[in-house]
Amino acid sequence: MPVIPRSRPGRRLPQLDGAVRRTVLRSGLQVVTEDIRSTSTYSLGVFVAVGSRHETPSLHGASHFLEHLLFKGTPSRTAEQISAAIEAVGGELNAYTAKEHTCFYARVLHSDAELALDVLTDMITHSEITSQDVDAERAVILDEISMHADDPAEIAAEAVAAQIFGKSGLGRPVIGSAAAVIALTQRQIVHHWRRHYQPGCLVVAAAGKVDHDRLVERLSALDARPSLAAATRTAASTINRRGGLLMHRLPLEQCSAVLAFPSPGVFDARRFPLGLLSLIIGGGMASRLFVEVRERRGLSYGIDAGETAYSDAGLWSVEWQCAPGKLRQILDLVRATLADVAADGVTEEELARAKGQMRGQTALSYEGPGSRMGRLGVNAILGDERTLDELLRRFDQVTTDQVRAEAEVLFTHPPTLAIAGARVSARQIESLLSGW
Repeated sequence: MPVIPRSRPGRRLPQLDGAVRRTVLRSGLQVVTEDIRSTSTYSLGVFVAVGSRHETPSLHGASHFLEHLLFKGTPSRTAEQISAAIEAVGGELNAYTAKEHTCFYARVLHSDAELALDVLTDMITHSEITSQDVDAERAVILDEISMHADDPAEIAAEAVAAQIFGKSGLGRPVIGSAAAVIALTQRQIVHHWRRHYQPGCLVVAAAGKVDHDRLVERLSALDARPSLAAATRTAASTINRRGGLLMHRLPLEQCSAVLAFPSPGVFDARRFPLGLLSLIIGGGMASRLFVEVRERRGLSYGIDAGETAYSDAGLWSVEWQCAPGKLRQILDLVRATLADVAADGVTEEELARAKGQMRGQTALSYEGPGSRMGRLGVNAILGDERTLDELLRRFDQVTTDQVRAEAEVLFTHPPTLAIAGARVSARQIESLLSGW
């Protein structure tokens, strides 16, 4: 895709199909767009550089709580009118909170771009956040926490993150804990909003049929907001490399397992061989673990491997669900597969297939304006200016020796294993892990 250099407000540049443009306003507010002439849709997101990792223990869950509250109404729109404004034109309005950012987004026809921008900026800047709204939404979030507590796969994933990242923000669930959500006050949440939702912490991203210059002109409301002290500061992650076994009993017939190792962050060059390693080991129906566990032995419906990367740290994991009596056999197969790759590496054929899979999956995942808008916004929050073509070139340059070397480094550390669901013998699992 063509990339046009950063522009200054007021300087008009030609619209080029597929062009990515970036403008930084005087306040530090970033605007990044990708113009796609062939579409009739428009995806707009406001990204905020604050997530659960930036919260203190007393504010655990505040970012997610605030995400809910900014839909509750402004002086010019009630909660129902906020939703109805976008739904009336067939659009979608939603938001999510992650560990390193929060995003509010709308997807509409390009003819309704001004409406989407007006609704989103109204929510971000003028929400009322009354005590009644805080109490009502607190009950909703507590129900959401209970729903998460009923999901064994989520319990296992959160347990692994807590073990590997410890007491740092990456080790805490985005949604917050019940105790923390109950304790949060209206005053704390409003202060969190005013502190972090400043122009210098905001990125406005858009993709589709976009007029970049018009968008920059229309963002005066956000650009003019007064800056308070402090933008978000990210504390360094504390990584636990000792491994361990975590078990959570639930009255279920099956158990969910997550086996994980600490891995690099977004900007680390090791991620390129590790990303291809994930595909070879557990990235589809032709991967080593799927063939061994599902196709040849029928031990589980599915098994996957992958990585979760944050700005400065990450984790690499294998995940599956199974009957408790099959858990040890699957663990033996996982251990043998990882040990084999660490010792003998992968074949040229496997690596070529993984590179093709990476290219195809990447192209398909960023096919639409919505996913392109999301990538633009997250990358701007992280300060990642690499294009998709640059990243794919780096994957294409990976060798089998690099994959084996990274597997050797990763898999010689003791893993963290979390199991949630039906009862299993802890003694048998501990004995297997002890000899890892």
